[in-house]
Amino acid sequence: MSGPSHGDRPRWRRRGDRIERRTGGLGSASRRRLLKIGGAGAVVAGVGGAGLTTAQQEDDDETDGDDGGDGGDGGGGSESVLDDLVDPTFGYPLAADESDGVSVERVVDVSEVSGEGVHADFPSEPSGDAPGAFEEVPAEFYFDPVGLAVEPGGLVQFRVRAGLHTVTAFTELAEPALALPRRVPAASEPFTSPPLTPDQSWVYRFEESGVYDYFCFPHLGLGMVARIVVYDPADDDLSDDAFAVDGDADLFPNDRRVLASEELDPANVVDAGEVGWADLSVGEPEGTETEGTETETPDGTETETGTPDGTETETETPDGTETETGTPTATGTESEEPGPSL
Repeated sequence: MSGPSHGDRPRWRRRGDRIERRTGGLGSASRRRLLKIGGAGAVVAGVGGAGLTTAQQEDDDETDGDDGGDGGDGGGGSESVLDDLVDPTFGYPLAADESDGVSVERVVDVSEVSGEGVHADFPSEPSGDAPGAFEEVPAEFYFDPVGLAVEPGGLVQFRVRAGLHTVTAFTELAEPALALPRRVPAASEPFTSPPLTPDQSWVYRFEESGVYDYFCFPHLGLGMVARIVVYDPADDDLSDDAFAVDGDADLFPNDRRVLASEELDPANVVDAGEVGWADLSVGEPEGTETEGTETETPDGTETETGTPDGTETETETPDGTETETGTPTATGTESEEPGPSL
């Protein structure tokens, strides 16, 4: 049964400040998986966020009680004040009215835009109209800059500009059921923010040198991924294993299109300092090859299959005999086999 056509009701809709999938697109199994991802992310991040909110309140109460004052020290927005507050797993969340009160040098905007974004055909999802066909999702979800270089111990503030998002490390613990690949240094802690809404922000300290790939839980699979490279020019060597990027085969196609881009090569990120979302060159949508496939078996047999309107199979045996057989086309069936020697 074919999927919904473009004449059906829209697959995406805006609800409040969020863009939601309505129907169709990734298929029922994938939709269930994305819903599960979003739910799991909200639970994990919610637990961490609740704990940090309580801890933050306790810290504020203790500070207020130290000298009977208001707890201010004239530099409440500086990075030094955050030194003891940033948790290695849950970072440090800031409410909307607190985000402007901190001064962190590196800031990443966390956002989304409805309609056509800066990248054509991105993100995309399979279309039910034809095998191997794709259609663009009417929204872009992104981190900007999508690539960022910092030195060990550097703080980064992630600030939400639109939508509801998380900042979550690619690790096997993020969602065990999905067996996500670990794409952060082995010695680093898995990390995640709580769900964040516009003007809320989250601060995290990147301690270990290496490559950190992260994503937004509700939009995993839609290309909302990014990379931070922690590099000390005095002590680190980009040729070390810590800066080697593992294969991208375990990623969802849209996420792979971002993280496999040339601009996000760790050496390029370090050289540039940061890579803007608009400067990224995402790859083409990945789909089923419709021009034919070719396979070769261990015994040397090679099979080439053409298109449905004239499928052709060519077989070559070890002794050099070649057989080419055509399948029914609009004009009939044809077969060509070697004839007797003259």
